[in-house]
Amino acid sequence: MKKQRVVITGIGPFTSLGIGKEDFWQNVLKQKKTLKPIPEEFEKTYSFKSKFYIPLPEFNMEEYSIPVMYSRIMQPEDKMTVVAASLALKDAGYSLIEDKNVFRIKELENSSIILGTGFSGLETAFKSYLAHLFSEGQTPLPQTRYNRMVIPMMMPNSPAAWVSIFFCQHGSSHTINAACASGTIAVGEAFRRVQNGYDKVVITGGVECLQDDAGAIMRGFDILNTLTRSEDGMPIPFSEKRSGFLFSEGGAAVLILEEYEHAQQRNALIYAEIEDYHSLSDAYNIVQMEKSGKKVIKLLLKLKGNKKIDYFNAHGTGTQPNDSIEAHAINEVFGKKEGQPIINSSKSILGHSIGASGAIEAAISGLSIKDARIHGNTVPEPMENINLALSTIEHPIEYAISTSYGFGGHFGGLLFKRCK
Repeated sequence: MKKQRVVITGIGPFTSLGIGKEDFWQNVLKQKKTLKPIPEEFEKTYSFKSKFYIPLPEFNMEEYSIPVMYSRIMQPEDKMTVVAASLALKDAGYSLIEDKNVFRIKELENSSIILGTGFSGLETAFKSYLAHLFSEGQTPLPQTRYNRMVIPMMMPNSPAAWVSIFFCQHGSSHTINAACASGTIAVGEAFRRVQNGYDKVVITGGVECLQDDAGAIMRGFDILNTLTRSEDGMPIPFSEKRSGFLFSEGGAAVLILEEYEHAQQRNALIYAEIEDYHSLSDAYNIVQMEKSGKKVIKLLLKLKGNKKIDYFNAHGTGTQPNDSIEAHAINEVFGKKEGQPIINSSKSILGHSIGASGAIEAAISGLSIKDARIHGNTVPEPMENINLALSTIEHPIEYAISTSYGFGGHFGGLLFKRCK
């Protein structure tokens, strides 16, 4: 079967750095800081080692012309994804026609939807559980009630379902769960559907919401010693002073992947082409990467092939062991610093949004190729022999790689190229 070319024609970010492509991209290039000290409420029963986080952006669907009829039975991750999908579809040049609280898209009705997420929505589940345990009015948290829609609200597939409902799409629709690699693997599987001729268009990306009033979810990562302990809260991937990642309450990025000739016929703007995708498991530990990094090396070699890679958006969490393993793999695959692609970690600016991170980084890779600019990383004492972009630079990119590694040994990577 002839393999189809796959291109990115729409990008819809929903992050602390901006909702929508323009604000998001400019703030990425500026390395804008959006972290805040953790609220006092987080430390009522537990003293955090990590003292900063990135809160979920406040928003209302009405601001983005999204009907709010269903908003009371949607969790933040559902709302974020619908907004991001709307932005991505419009960015790709599709016309959204409102029809009885949903949208019809004249040129599109059978696209598939593949979204990645690390967790299902937990806050409604937490509150419903408390309401179940305690008598009315006796729960430890105010305004806690048992939500009659708790089951559909906590379903991991709900973001994909809501996108299909809001935009009247009747193709295959599902969610991929692979911890921190969820977004990358979702984009990769969407790429395969278009490449193999199953779809002309796939709505894909990643979403995560780790927000809860008491900070219980953040505590889970803090107690695993994965979070940054830097004095200013900033994560510093690939620094000798690194101490962990910056906890983000979440975000989303939706990308429109399209068969190349279909995009050409529409005269669509193309950000980049996705040329390849690979995923594998290191089958080692539920929370740790295998120390030799041999599976990271294998993944990078598969993606690189015989091509010269100009830019590498690394997983780069900023944890002590992961950055060491990733740096070793980079040295093994690309050689010494002078022969390496330009490397950065978007988590140094955005924090780590788990299932959304890989999709956000895929969006950044596409924008970097289109704009010929690579964002910098503010890194004190950078690790030796890593070709880090220490400030935002202009640089032509023919080929780029973005990779993600998740708890449980889920690894995924994408190879992008400039679409000529």
